[in-house]
Amino acid sequence: MSAPSPQTFRAPLPHTRRVWYRHLAHLWWRYQWGVLVAVGILSLVLGYLGFREYYHLHPDKPHGVGDLIYYTTQLVPMISGGLDKPIPWDLDLARHVLPLVVGYAGLAALVVLFSAQVHRLRLGRMHGHVVVCGLGRKGLLLTRRLGELGLATVVIERDADNRAIERCRDEGTIVVIGEASDPAVLRSAGVRRAAYLISVCNDDGVNADVAIAARALTEGRRDGDLTCAAHVADARLWELLRAHQLELERVGGFRLELFSVFDLGARAMLADHPPAGKADQTADARPPHVAVVGLGHFGKSLVVQAARDWYPRFRETGQRLAITVVDRQATGHSDTLCSVYPQLATACVLMPHDLDVNGAGYQRASFLDGEHECGPVTTAYVCLDHDSLALSAGLSLLQSLRDRPADVVVRLGAQAGLAAYVQGARRSPASATQLYAFPLLERTCVPDLVLGGTHEQLARAIHDEYCRRQAALGETPATNPSLRPWNELPAAVAEDNRRQADEFGVKLAAVGCGLTALTDWDADLFTFTPEEIEFLAEMEHQRWIDDHLREGWRYAAGEKRPDKKTHPALVPWSEMPEAERDKDRDLMRSLPAFLVRAGCQVRRLNQTR
Repeated sequence: MSAPSPQTFRAPLPHTRRVWYRHLAHLWWRYQWGVLVAVGILSLVLGYLGFREYYHLHPDKPHGVGDLIYYTTQLVPMISGGLDKPIPWDLDLARHVLPLVVGYAGLAALVVLFSAQVHRLRLGRMHGHVVVCGLGRKGLLLTRRLGELGLATVVIERDADNRAIERCRDEGTIVVIGEASDPAVLRSAGVRRAAYLISVCNDDGVNADVAIAARALTEGRRDGDLTCAAHVADARLWELLRAHQLELERVGGFRLELFSVFDLGARAMLADHPPAGKADQTADARPPHVAVVGLGHFGKSLVVQAARDWYPRFRETGQRLAITVVDRQATGHSDTLCSVYPQLATACVLMPHDLDVNGAGYQRASFLDGEHECGPVTTAYVCLDHDSLALSAGLSLLQSLRDRPADVVVRLGAQAGLAAYVQGARRSPASATQLYAFPLLERTCVPDLVLGGTHEQLARAIHDEYCRRQAALGETPATNPSLRPWNELPAAVAEDNRRQADEFGVKLAAVGCGLTALTDWDADLFTFTPEEIEFLAEMEHQRWIDDHLREGWRYAAGEKRPDKKTHPALVPWSEMPEAERDKDRDLMRSLPAFLVRAGCQVRRLNQTR
């Protein structure tokens, strides 16, 4: 699988002027009290000075210091502002500004006092917004980035004492206190009218409960689907559930996407820092040798992803990728990975070392002794969960590798703090060995990636294959407007691709097949029988007809007319021209490869159609 694309999120972005308006509104709400106090004090001073000058211009009216102070304060209720001309400019300015400042401050205080009621009014008018469940580090990052896109966002957080709540509210985000899995709380956050729901609570079970509750709330929804992205921390569980989600019975109004920051992070880390590093990357060059320190969720995802990316080259050349793994239970974890992914041991030379990173064996870098067999380490990935321990292990490894042409990449939690130190600790450009920080959450808690789940990946794969086949037939964007990059497609065309992806599980069940997590990396070679291809293609054509009729399209001979919603292909399968039927057949032949790209594979069941 390739590195995660930053172009998968197709949110209905507001106009640029609206985005700037939201940013300015957030800044004003955060700093308004300081500005009001400063303007109020300045107005009082101008008022006092203005009254003093005024009575110099009108000496017939007696006054003292106490009188000046009294008259100045009376500007607030607009009692002392009715004066004979001439009026000094500073007094004229103060008598207009001061009442406005005090009046606005009173209204703002009422808004704060009745903020709960104001939020309820705002929620009642929201439509097409984003709901984020969980205000931990992942939730806070996502909320801020959604705000940067100008999207209205509502956060659900169970802990009323969470310090991030005030930060969110200062930036204009509505925060609802309660259990995210409670249907009543989801309803109060406007989930029924939302466009997206992202659940990033710290418990996989809670995220699953949120999805179940949201599915029930949006059943039968007609104004577009609610896309629910639920985080699953356990890498193996995520893989199993991801395949299962395509087999769920389709519920109108709800689309489930599962994601894992460890899977997204593994692909992003390998894209940023490839296994070959600075080594020769020509086809006949020696295969890379990578070292992975730490086999937790992230470390396992990285090993599997690196091996899976290498597998096509192994099939072509027979060269094996060398992977040294270091963990206190490296041997056991390696055996488990090889049993789950049979091709891993075939395509890779996996060398486990049962070492504690705090022990003498790691400090002496004894795991590097096998370099003479597989070549020197080209890239080392430190995948430990704790930032301080990861940095210590990375620095130790940097010292052990000395001036060899290798990169040491340390997985850290965020961009700030120790990640900034790592960047400062990098050696000079002339040094062969370099140290890099990889801020996991910063790189993965991005709306584009989080919402680009299995259905979205399949939809993109369908569109890419369609573009490839049409280009081979001589079509161009000028002759076929649908031959555009994914992010430039009309919303209706993109949604049609998603609906095709939604039905893949149903189609497979109809021919006695099912889905499972991708463990066989040759699964893209799976083939359906000619009879199955014909049956699946006819099913796909009927799905397409049903969707178009539901949206108001009708049959008409001649060219397709989107303006009048007429299409010549809205006819039964038996009446379709052979060239048009081949399009659906080709799509079904490509289905196994599409599913592999999304991390799933087809399996045959015992039952037959």
